[in-house]
Amino acid sequence: MKQTAVKAPIVHKDKLGRLINLEDFVCYPDGNSLEIGKVVKINPKMIKVSRIPDARRKWGGEKNKYPSDAVLVEGKEVTMYILRNSQ
Repeated sequence: MKQTAVKAPIVHKDKLGRLINLEDFVCYPDGNSLEIGKVVKINPKMIKVSRIPDARRKWGGEKNKYPSDAVLVEGKEVTMYILRNSQ
């Protein structure tokens, strides 16, 4: 029988050393601004972040970012931002 090696799970940490998981909210740089987005996919080297919809922008979407460029955010301020800017 052929034995297959078990791959280790992918672990990403943010700028402050906290673990980033699927569906966490992070702040990340985008051009000259700071955006808030949701982690929708974890790749071997990067995380895919979906920007929270903003009424001022017509396009945007998902971007791959290095986890060391992101900061995990949570709390009531982020919840209010999400509620105010989601559709």
